[in-house]
Amino acid sequence: MRKVTPPYDQARFLLLLIVAASLGGCEVGAPARVEAPADTVAGEIGFRMAGPNDAALLVPVHINGEGPFDFVLDTGATLTCVEQETAARLELPEQRGARGVGVGIGRAGRVNLVRVDSLRVGEARVAGMTACVLDLQQFAVLGTPIDGLLGLNFLQSFRMTLDFRRNVLLLTEP
Repeated sequence: MRKVTPPYDQARFLLLLIVAASLGGCEVGAPARVEAPADTVAGEIGFRMAGPNDAALLVPVHINGEGPFDFVLDTGATLTCVEQETAARLELPEQRGARGVGVGIGRAGRVNLVRVDSLRVGEARVAGMTACVLDLQQFAVLGTPIDGLLGLNFLQSFRMTLDFRRNVLLLTEP
């Protein structure tokens, strides 16, 4: 017998595929400095789900002391990415002579890279990191504006636990 997949499962799968593929092939520069919370309580961050069937996990992010901004937690993105209008509003400085190669969302191409002095999620911080700038309008399907993607160049600095019962992300030192 052939199993029939309901249309909403297919839509969720496609949305997750878009998110996961968004920058899987992006190249990054030097590692960033990490400032992690001293205890686990300080590392707890509330998150919310968005999109069809709660397909995306949104976390509040502060960039260079501004925010919070809604970022999709994206373990498939090598780089953290900032939506182009948000990057312009924050006047994030482009890294001169630096461009990344991005693969995802059905296409490959070059992306502009910017310098982020400080990116904070709750009390977990990474200083001096590179981010890419993308047009994230295709995420309108989520039903809420998206300011960026929180990628591995931030997440790899921490042990990450997702508590879906409490809608809490826990970031602690590895």
